[in-house]
Amino acid sequence: MVAAVLSNKIEVLRFHSALITSSLESINSELLIVGPIDNAGTFGKQFRHIIDIRKCHLDALKNGILDFYRKDIDRSLENNKQELLEELTRILEEICAEVSLYNTQRLEERWIDCTPSVRYVEESNRKISPLQAIGLLIEHEIFHEGELALYFKSENLKFPKNWITWGLI
Repeated sequence: MVAAVLSNKIEVLRFHSALITSSLESINSELLIVGPIDNAGTFGKQFRHIIDIRKCHLDALKNGILDFYRKDIDRSLENNKQELLEELTRILEEICAEVSLYNTQRLEERWIDCTPSVRYVEESNRKISPLQAIGLLIEHEIFHEGELALYFKSENLKFPKNWITWGLI
């Protein structure tokens, strides 16, 4: 049962990651510096932020602490399409590998401390399970799909074919 649940979480995460990756693949590098929506950052910043949050969740799954206040943010990624693509893929693969290490006992015994990031999660979620952490990451990916959809619409860009999921092509 646990293996099936974890496998499903990985499948869902990969699905949403593919939407994000295809959106980056489909734009010209010059668009990375464009911020089509006021106060929402550039295309490049959106993708770099997605990488940062994936790293936070990877660390949480490995070390048991979810901390969104990263010190290792690499803003130079924002203007380099190839590096963004490589990092999106690399971090996703690390997350999937880490999740695949979980079993029933580890899921039941492991709790993730969200105290450093309680401002961004509900107060009642100071400690969450690994499954909840994966769920939060999936929710975050979906949120950014919505932002990217607004960016694409604002710039009159053609959506990648896999975005048919959202009825946008």
